[in-house]
Amino acid sequence: MSETTPIYLPEKLPYPLTIVKIGVSEGEEIKRHTSIVYYKYFDFEPVPLSEEDESKSDDAERRLVKVEYVGSFECPLEGKVASIDVKVGDKLKDASSKIMEIIEPCSHSIQYGGLCALCGKNVEDLDYTGFNDKDRAPISMSHGTTNLKVSTKEAENIERSSTQRLLKEEKLSLVVDLDQTVIHATVDPTVGEWMSDPTNPNYESIKDVRSFCLEEEPILPPNYKGPKPPSHKRWYYVKLRPGLQEFLEKVSKLYELHIYTMATRSYAKSIAKIIDPDGIYFGDRILSRDESGSLTQKTLKRLFPVDTSMVVVIDDRGDVWNWSPNLIKVVPYDFFVGIGDINSSFLPRQSTLLGPSKRRRSVNKLEDQMNSVKELRELSKNADEDTVITEDEEGSESSGSDSPKEDDDNEANVYDETDRNKVNVSLPQAGYSPVDRMMELNEGEENKELLAAQETERSTVLEQQLQNRPLAKLQENLERIIEEDVVKDHPQVREEHNLLCDDDNELETLGQALVRIHNEFYFEVEKSSKTLPDVKDIMTSMKQLVFQGYVFLLSGVLPLGTPLETADIVIWAKSFGASFVANYNRSVTHVICKNPGTFKVRLAKSIDPNVHVVNPDWLFSCIALWEKVPEEDYAMKVDGLLSENEVNAYIKSHNIGDSKLDGEDLDWEEIDEEMKEFLGSDYDEDEEDEEEQEADESRLKRERDDEDGDVSGNDKKQKLEQDEESDYDLEQELLADLEDLEE
Repeated sequence: MSETTPIYLPEKLPYPLTIVKIGVSEGEEIKRHTSIVYYKYFDFEPVPLSEEDESKSDDAERRLVKVEYVGSFECPLEGKVASIDVKVGDKLKDASSKIMEIIEPCSHSIQYGGLCALCGKNVEDLDYTGFNDKDRAPISMSHGTTNLKVSTKEAENIERSSTQRLLKEEKLSLVVDLDQTVIHATVDPTVGEWMSDPTNPNYESIKDVRSFCLEEEPILPPNYKGPKPPSHKRWYYVKLRPGLQEFLEKVSKLYELHIYTMATRSYAKSIAKIIDPDGIYFGDRILSRDESGSLTQKTLKRLFPVDTSMVVVIDDRGDVWNWSPNLIKVVPYDFFVGIGDINSSFLPRQSTLLGPSKRRRSVNKLEDQMNSVKELRELSKNADEDTVITEDEEGSESSGSDSPKEDDDNEANVYDETDRNKVNVSLPQAGYSPVDRMMELNEGEENKELLAAQETERSTVLEQQLQNRPLAKLQENLERIIEEDVVKDHPQVREEHNLLCDDDNELETLGQALVRIHNEFYFEVEKSSKTLPDVKDIMTSMKQLVFQGYVFLLSGVLPLGTPLETADIVIWAKSFGASFVANYNRSVTHVICKNPGTFKVRLAKSIDPNVHVVNPDWLFSCIALWEKVPEEDYAMKVDGLLSENEVNAYIKSHNIGDSKLDGEDLDWEEIDEEMKEFLGSDYDEDEEDEEEQEADESRLKRERDDEDGDVSGNDKKQKLEQDEESDYDLEQELLADLEDLEE
C-alpha cells in the first residue's frame, strides 16, 4: 500500500471550530486548492449603531452580540483521498486533529537544487496560501553539499537503515575534527626551509611533515562591482599527530569515521588525502564549513538529525559543540609552537588552561615568558589608562610574576597579538573581530557579508604568519633561553636546541577510551535486546567516576578576569565528576596550581595537611586515561605555611567552621621559625597581643587581595619588575620582537 500524507488544519484558524460539511469523499482524486472541509465558528462583535445611538462611538460602550461565521479549508496537496477522519458536527479545539489522509503521486521527500529528485517538479514555487513544497524536505544530511535535502520521514528511514547496518557490523559512528585534533598545520615558510636543512636542530622532528598547495579564490563582499581579484596560491605544512595511522586503523574496526571541520572543503579534502590516501577510513564522509551551515558552531543534527545515540565526537574544542555529551574533548595538538589553529581565527578566543605543560623545560619557559610579555603589555596599557585590574568574583587569582598566566592556544605566539592589531577594523577588546561583531548583531549564519568577513580575517592572519615567520623568531628566543640556562641555572644539563618536539601521546590514550566506550555499548546491547542503549549515557557514567567526590580549588592557573564557571578546564573537569570552589573551604580535596607559594595554596595546606597540592598536569593525566592517577608524581612541595594565628583569623573572618585546625599535631614552633624566615621584619614574636592579631588579619587581607589581582596596574607592573634580571632582559627582547612585527 502506498504511503499516505496526513492533512491538518492550520494553527492560525479561529478555534474552536465545528465541521459543517465535508467537500470530498474517500477514493476521490482531488487537485491542489480543492475545498475539502467547511467549518463554522463564533465571535463577538459590537451591535450596529442606530441613529439614536450615534453618540456612543466608543466600542467599549456598545453591547456585544454573538456572530456566526463560516469558512473553508483548501487542500495544499493533490492526490487521492485515502481516508476522512472527521465528520459533520465534530468540534475541533485546536490544530492537532487529523482531517484526512492523501495518497500523493509524489511527496517530494528528496530534493536537490530546488527540484524534486523523484519527479523533477520545481519545489520552490510559493502559492497564495503560503504553502511551499520546499519546506517538506528541510534536512541536509549529505556530507558534501547542502543542495540535497530530505524530509523528516526520509531522514528517519535513512538513519534507521544506518543504525541497523552499524549494529550488524558492531560499530558506532565517530566524528573527527582535523586541526589540532589529529593534525597541526601552519603556513610559516620557515618549516620548508628547516625541512631542507639536515643540520637544523628541528630537522628530525619535521622531516616527515607533509605539504600541499591550494589555489584559493577570494570571497568578495555582497554587491561588489569592481574587478575580480586574482586567486592566490598558499602552501600549507601539516604534521600528523603521533600514532595517527595506528589510531585510524584501530578505531576504524569499531567506528564508522566522519570528518567535520571548520576549514574549507578544499582544505579538508587535501588533509584527507594525506591521512587517508586510499579513502579506506573516511571515504567521502567529509563535512566542512562550506556545507555545515554555521561559522561558529558544530552540531550533530547536520549529519544525524534524528538519532545521536550511536555517535561519538572527538575535537580539541568543547565550546563549538556547546559541550555536547557526545563529545570527547582532546588536548590540542600544539606541535608548531605558538601557531594554534589556523582555521579558528573567526571562532571565539580560548583563554584558559588547555593542556599539560611542555616536557622540555626550555620550551615551557619560552611559552611562560611570552605569556609574561603579553601580561606586561596589558599592565602597561592599564597603567596608562589609570585603571585597576581586578578579577571576576568567580575567577581564580594571579599567581605572581613567577607563574605567568595561561592563555589561549594562540597566546604563546608573539605575532598573533600583532596580527590582530593590524586588522583594519575597530578592536574594542582583545580577540574581537568583524565576525564577532556580526554574530552579536544576530546576522544570519549564511549571511554573505559574514562569510566574506570571516574569510578576510582568516586570510589576514595567514598572510601575516607567512610574512612574519614566527617560528624563526621563537627559535632565536629559545636559543637565548638555553644559553642563559646553561650558564646560570643548570650548567650540568645539556638540552637540545630544537623548538619543535614530537612527544605527544594523546591518540594512544584516546584510542583506549574509544575501545572502552564501544565495548560497553555493545555489552549493553547484548544485555537488553528490547531497547538500544545511548552512548551519551554510557560516556557520562564512565567519566563521572573519575573525579567523583573531589572538590578542586584552582590557584594561579586561570587568566585574570576569567569566570570560574565558563573556563574550559572547569567545564571539562566537571564532565568527569569534579566540583569546584572559588575560595578555600574544608570540602576542598585538591588544590591545583603551578606555583605552590600562593596564598590559597599555603592556606589550604596550613588548615588541612592532607589536602593534595598538585600540578595541573595531574588533571590532564586523569582526563586522558579516564581514571584517577596517583597524586604523588604531580605533588607540589609547599613551603612557608601560615601561622596558627593567621589561620585562625582567616577561619574566623570567613566562617568556614570550627577554628580548631585539622592538623593539631603540627609543630607550631617549627612553623613559627619558618614564618620568621619567610616574613622577615613583618613577623612579630608577640602573637598574644591583641594589636598583633589585628595586624595579622590586615596583612592576611592584603596578601589575599594582592593574589586576587585587586591591585593597580602600576603595583603589578612594579611586582613584575622584581623578577630576575635575566628574565626581564628576555622580556624586553621579546617586546622588541613584537614591536618589529608591528612595524
